[in-house]
Amino acid sequence: MADRIKPHVVERVKIIRQWEKDMGLLEAKDIGFKKYHNYYAPKKLIRQSEAVLSFGVGGDCKFEKLLLHENDQLKVAMFDPTPYTIRNIEGIIRSCGRKEIDDITRNNFLSRKIKFMPWAYSHESGKQNFYYDPNKENHDRLDLLTQSFSLIPQNKTFKSVTVECKNIRSIMAKLEWDSVDIIKADIEGLWREISDEILDNNINIKMLATEFELIFDDIHTALAKAKAVVEKFESHGYKAFLNRKRDKLMLEMLFIRRDLYEG
Repeated sequence: MADRIKPHVVERVKIIRQWEKDMGLLEAKDIGFKKYHNYYAPKKLIRQSEAVLSFGVGGDCKFEKLLLHENDQLKVAMFDPTPYTIRNIEGIIRSCGRKEIDDITRNNFLSRKIKFMPWAYSHESGKQNFYYDPNKENHDRLDLLTQSFSLIPQNKTFKSVTVECKNIRSIMAKLEWDSVDIIKADIEGLWREISDEILDNNINIKMLATEFELIFDDIHTALAKAKAVVEKFESHGYKAFLNRKRDKLMLEMLFIRRDLYEG
């Protein structure tokens, strides 16, 4: 680990490893969950689900495509307002999963089942600033930037574009969905907000797969906030798991309804 990441990050990752141990979190790969590209889930849960919301595409929708390959009756809606994703989304959807789904006809069939909307997640719907680091990539064109954008600026040098934001309830209304079973949220720092919206509004999902980015506070404050979210999910009948252990300042988390976890 020490030769791959900076020394000050190594020390904070050690704190994260200890936190994971203290919380008693099981890692998904160790308990028989099936891997769908970068995320794990119980296969039975996927097959019993009907609707998926996925926030944060970037250039990769293999997770969503492989869920559809497991259960081609799923309704899948993906969201990402970054210029690169909007410009390339048709190719992203067609190409992702080709290696795993070697039947071209089936891959094309599954591709047509995915809906895409150029919206960001926010607990408050409306126009908001979406921030990026202008010094991270050597491009002037926004639609060539492959970096992650965020509604939270990390410093004063960041620039922004204006994007449309929607919360889960407004999205479900737009889609005319009465329920949603699985939510994937790679939303660059808004993990507490989406967790609160789900739980405070009794959106009865089967599973949330999300990333807890721990870069917006000091590590101890960030982990205290993470613990509060885990405990809130547990108090609402969910079990928390580690999706994967990462040598980064983040947690990859799964929250699965206890009645759907056979452990």
